[in-house]
Amino acid sequence: MVKKVSVIGSGSVGSTLAFHLLSRLNLRELVLVDINKGLACGMALDLEDTRGFLKFSTKIKGTNNLSQIKDSDVIVITAGIPRKKGMTRADLLKINGKIASDIAKKIKKLSPNAIVIAVSNPLDIITHILTKELKFKRGRVMGMGSSLDTSRLYNILFKKSGVSAESIDACVFGAHSKDMIVSPDRFTIKGQNLKKFIKEVKDIVSGVQFRGAEIVSHLKTRSAYFAPSLACCCLIEAIANDSNEIIPVSVLLKGEYGLNEVCTGVPCLINRKGVDKIIEVELTASEKKEFKKIKDVFKG
Repeated sequence: MVKKVSVIGSGSVGSTLAFHLLSRLNLRELVLVDINKGLACGMALDLEDTRGFLKFSTKIKGTNNLSQIKDSDVIVITAGIPRKKGMTRADLLKINGKIASDIAKKIKKLSPNAIVIAVSNPLDIITHILTKELKFKRGRVMGMGSSLDTSRLYNILFKKSGVSAESIDACVFGAHSKDMIVSPDRFTIKGQNLKKFIKEVKDIVSGVQFRGAEIVSHLKTRSAYFAPSLACCCLIEAIANDSNEIIPVSVLLKGEYGLNEVCTGVPCLINRKGVDKIIEVELTASEKKEFKKIKDVFKG
């Protein structure tokens, strides 16, 4: 059973995730860790004050001490800096990759049985770093990215078609970046091809690929956090409830989809084991071509 969840990074994503977890799961303990002790402690106190509304019994702790993650069932890593204007992917990786590597060393020692979920960017490479550093069974380390991209796609399809998201079946593959694979021919609404409902689909692809950048262009110094935190919460729910839900996440591939030793987004069966099974769907020629490009970008 999932009784203890630790969230490393108490910024907008981490703190909003903590609120979702208190609203939706019966946890014994929730730990918020941040290099800024005041931020972690303040968020923990504020979250405690929702107890009267949400009626939870969860013990909440805010700290800057990573030793408090000991014996966690699930650990979420949101720590790191957001990509800023003028910053290259390599610049971001240099900083966030080092943070992830240092955190992994602590996790390995303190919570060797945990399932680890990466949220920090560049997400697929951070997932790869964590997977290699931890040396856990690969299904116990995953990156949240593609589930968020898929939800963004559902939103765009809803706005274009006017059809409830419950009637839409769609999935985004590959990198959690502008290079993600968005294939309109694969999307259906109640089993019917998307083009029966939406005539022009070209802008759907770019809409999903650049959705994160669009949000940042408005927020300026901040980035999205409501949807990313909820995407992560849904993963933890699937793990806690052992629900065998198929959710696209970034995971280390070992031959699946023709790729080896890279992490990228693919549909996976999620349950108490983490990623219990990687679901391989038949790819179109165009998708195969796009998947081949991934190894050039996301290699360890």
